[in-house]
Amino acid sequence: MPRLRWFKRPELDHLSLRLVALFLAVVLWFLAMDRPNTTLGTERRTIHVETRVEGAGPGIDVVQLPESVAVTVEGPRLLLPVQAGSVEAYVDVSGRGAGRHRLPVQVRVPANVNVTAVNPQEVDVVLEEIAEKRVPVRASVLGEGPEAPVRLEAVEPPTMGVYGPRSRLEQVAYVLAVADLAAGRERARAVPVDAEGAPVPGVAPEYEWVDVVVRIEEPEPGGP
Repeated sequence: MPRLRWFKRPELDHLSLRLVALFLAVVLWFLAMDRPNTTLGTERRTIHVETRVEGAGPGIDVVQLPESVAVTVEGPRLLLPVQAGSVEAYVDVSGRGAGRHRLPVQVRVPANVNVTAVNPQEVDVVLEEIAEKRVPVRASVLGEGPEAPVRLEAVEPPTMGVYGPRSRLEQVAYVLAVADLAAGRERARAVPVDAEGAPVPGVAPEYEWVDVVVRIEEPEPGGP
């Protein structure tokens, strides 16, 4: 009696191969997500990160802090260029009062990114108590009226409180308000300035705006 031979259909073999390939692809994808450093390769780069302060108590302001630090990070070659933008550098001043403090720089990084170096590792931070003082308000007027010159009559309020670190408050001589009549405004933004009229950073005025009262000089009868 002749022996029967069974032949597999070619389409079944092709289907099996495709299923196996799909299974292997899924396994490799999960391995890449779980261990990106070993599957994608690593990269190391140094980036400059803006320095921030955290934990400052009420009534305390920062008057000195380095703008940035150099942080060297290492991570997956394909992901690090994107993840580097999420690196944060900060100094924790919790419980610190006014004065100069030398504190370590701490760094937050995304998952799968490691910090290999921070330069400098410590920075000097100067904290000061927020104080208040009262100064006069001065105003000036830019532009002219539609038909005649204008003259400054008064400002409201005539004095104003300013707030900020003590060392910067000492620089404030008055609050300057410049009204631009050419732009149709008789209200001006309040800006704390020093004796030379330069703005003092880190100091806030009591009110954001100042009312400037002006009078349009009427021409003399029979004048030009």
